[in-house]
Amino acid sequence: MNDPDPNAFATPLALASRVLVIDQFGQHGIDGLRAAGCDVIFNQLLSSATLELAVRDLEPDILVTRTTKVTEAVLNANVRLGLVICTGPSTDHVDIDAASKRGIFVAHCPGRSAMAVAELAWALILGCDRQLPDQVNAIRTGQWNRDRIADASGLAGRTLGIIGLGQVGQEIARRGSAFGMHVVAWSRNITEERCDALGIDYCANLVNLAKLSDVVSVSVTANEDSDGLLGEKFFNALRPGATVINTSLGKVVDQKALLNAVRTKGIRAGLDLHEYVESTESKAGILELVQQPGIYSTMQSGAMTEQAREAVDHEVVRIIRQWLEHGTVSGCVNRTTESSAVTLIHVRHLNRPGVLAGIFEVIGKAGINVEEMENVICAGGDAGIARIHLNETPTEGHITAIQQAPHVLGVSVQAIHRSPISA
Repeated sequence: MNDPDPNAFATPLALASRVLVIDQFGQHGIDGLRAAGCDVIFNQLLSSATLELAVRDLEPDILVTRTTKVTEAVLNANVRLGLVICTGPSTDHVDIDAASKRGIFVAHCPGRSAMAVAELAWALILGCDRQLPDQVNAIRTGQWNRDRIADASGLAGRTLGIIGLGQVGQEIARRGSAFGMHVVAWSRNITEERCDALGIDYCANLVNLAKLSDVVSVSVTANEDSDGLLGEKFFNALRPGATVINTSLGKVVDQKALLNAVRTKGIRAGLDLHEYVESTESKAGILELVQQPGIYSTMQSGAMTEQAREAVDHEVVRIIRQWLEHGTVSGCVNRTTESSAVTLIHVRHLNRPGVLAGIFEVIGKAGINVEEMENVICAGGDAGIARIHLNETPTEGHITAIQQAPHVLGVSVQAIHRSPISA
């Protein structure tokens, strides 16, 4: 092996981060990244099959993706890759476990498309109530069936049930109040106090919400807990002729239970279809449902507005700027939520080269692992404080060795419990 060129150590590193952007991304976002000093490569033609080679050849520090699958092979293709940002409604297309094992942060942009999704939910609510698609189709085919398809229940004074009171649910609820509807809500983590603050009535369970509601809108996170959330029990409790709106990802609504409710109870439904794009099997199962009268569907378009796209683009730029300037990641989905540290040491030190290296040398030789650390420099730049979380308690000898390390001013030790790490 050749010895390294000693002159290489005198050459400053190129600090510009390379950002590979795939899928949909706006010019405002690209301009914002370049203004932040990033080397931006934008390629919408990359697929899951070609992304691994592109990451290996282009060596990006940051990858921005919406739906293209980011596999373990992609994450292993380049040692420089340290951050993956998802601009879509989910992070399911990224191998989170593989990213975590390689120390790659995965972030998303929650809530940036909340208003757009809420607007679509309300388009579906109004469309179901007034049967707008049926009226349009009838007129286009030369029919005038006002008595059959133009009659509506109306919304003012009716009850709107919200399932999932996150940012989307709250936006839907606000618009429900503006329409003069009585709004009730159920969510896994909601409290009566929170509902009171939002001017919404609290529902203790889904069955009660179904019994109370004329219109139900569901917008929850897709996970194992939400699969089949609206099943046979829910639809059996739902009022005849009620409307169900689903803008959630995943398999939140049991298709067979909904189909039966449509046929037996005259339920109407507005569905922003996400499963339809997943497989041929999904398409076949959904096709029977969407062909039923009273079922109105859209093409996974909840976040497909110019405003939502620009909001997401701005958030990506903000996340990357924060990462480059401060080393922290907003919207990170794979940072541990619980530290295994049992001891916290505070090391006051002069702000000198090598001081932290001396501290870590003592800790490393003791066989103790650093779980988390923060080094804060005091005003004036003369000294700082290193807060170091350790997975074991150092001995008095180890503390003495740290205290005697060059430029160390003082050391204090405190026991800590395994507690959630603040974001």
